[in-house]
Amino acid sequence: MVENLIQVLWVEDDPQITLTYPIEAAQYGIQLVPFSCWEDAEKALVSDFKRWAAIVLDAKCKYKHDSHDNAAVFLTQAIHAIDTICANHHRILPWYVLSGGSEEELNDLIIDSREEWDGDWKQKKYYSKTTDREILFRKIPCHAKISPEMQIRLVYYPDVFRAIKKVELDLNMERHMEELLLPIHAMIYSGIEYNDKMTKVRKCIEMIFQSMAQHGLLPNKKQGEDIIVHDILVDKRGGINNTWCSMIISGLDIKKGEKITIKSYKNILPNVLKDSFQRLIEISAAYEHAENKGASEEQQKNSRQTSAFLDKIGNAPYLLRGMVMELCNIILWYAAYLEEHDDEEINALNWDVLKS
Repeated sequence: MVENLIQVLWVEDDPQITLTYPIEAAQYGIQLVPFSCWEDAEKALVSDFKRWAAIVLDAKCKYKHDSHDNAAVFLTQAIHAIDTICANHHRILPWYVLSGGSEEELNDLIIDSREEWDGDWKQKKYYSKTTDREILFRKIPCHAKISPEMQIRLVYYPDVFRAIKKVELDLNMERHMEELLLPIHAMIYSGIEYNDKMTKVRKCIEMIFQSMAQHGLLPNKKQGEDIIVHDILVDKRGGINNTWCSMIISGLDIKKGEKITIKSYKNILPNVLKDSFQRLIEISAAYEHAENKGASEEQQKNSRQTSAFLDKIGNAPYLLRGMVMELCNIILWYAAYLEEHDDEEINALNWDVLKS
């Protein structure tokens, strides 16, 4: 094994190809390790699972030493085995089909799960030995490098990312959640560096509130083709007033002075999440605003004092980790709630913006 090359388990039984393709692949930082049948490849995959970064399958290969070349049998059995082995190890290995066969032969045999890591390859479901080798060899290192992110999305928190897609939250939501969740498993940051990502919690909550406005759960208005939060819920910085939004969905009225500005008629939050939104908003805001410098003595007293607390515990990452887990619960609840309450007009009956 060449340590600095990406290790790719390769099932190919043509001896001429197994001599030439590895030389090409090495130019892209890949070591293709050939096996002539799936039976041998599977043993290597199970016995040394951590070694492999990807799998490449020729379509017309033998399942066992004494089997005949049969694409239907080979691909069906091999892909099923890969899924089972990866599930046992709680990790995804990207696999690809590199074949000289035709689309008519192969398309129905290659399952769509490959799109989870190779969804941008739209030409066909496999790579042609004749025309697509270089493209595949360029892709494998890219997918290998992002594999920790892929594990976060597909292994550890698939329900959270499915919910984000289902609700059609802002695309940045996926990226923010990935950046918040990855360090919990990869340990790639110090406590201080990880805690500096706390502002992303506030941004994620703001995106949820923006989505709620689009679905009528918060006061909204049209801006061109888009539906956005009502002007009254926009703060001086031009951002969403997260505190007010959390109050409205909790069934609390918004007051300016002694006058009610927004009347809320319904608490849509389950008791378990009763305080979650406001808690996450206050903790992240206190960290982001550097303990409210310039704030009044009363405001300072009521602040969550996030930075001061983190300093006392040596900037340990556990507070933010707990907040991120709470945020996952909020995302899952919101997706489930929206599935049952998808009528924007009925949702808008939960609140009323009163005339001044």
